[in-house]
Amino acid sequence: MELWAEGDTLPDAFGRIALALFAAVVDPASVEEREVREVRAHGPGLPLLLRRWLEECLYVHEVEGFGCRSIEFAVFDGAPRGGGEPLRLHAFLRGEPIDPARHHVKGAVRAIGSGGLAVEAHGGGFRVRATADL
Repeated sequence: MELWAEGDTLPDAFGRIALALFAAVVDPASVEEREVREVRAHGPGLPLLLRRWLEECLYVHEVEGFGCRSIEFAVFDGAPRGGGEPLRLHAFLRGEPIDPARHHVKGAVRAIGSGGLAVEAHGGGFRVRATADL
């Protein structure tokens, strides 16, 4: 399944694609912001940072059974730095544990694919794409 999102900024686009990932598994309208999960990711470039970010979000969902309603970035360091330091992000996922009695579970995402990753400037903002294996 192809995931994509657009945003005015990189954090906006990264947040929207993560919400699309969560929405592929559970109806986000049924998820309330009751708890917070911290997620950190790093990568040598934006496409790999995107993949690792989505993998961390998928981990929170699969291992903790967490559904996400909103995302707030505390750190989004997407500009290359000297010395080969990786790009990094630190975010807070707001949502709650999935309860099959209250949440409509749509299916399962098994992994984030290694192909189809893209982070592009688009119309004054950014477009991001990734592939999720169902």
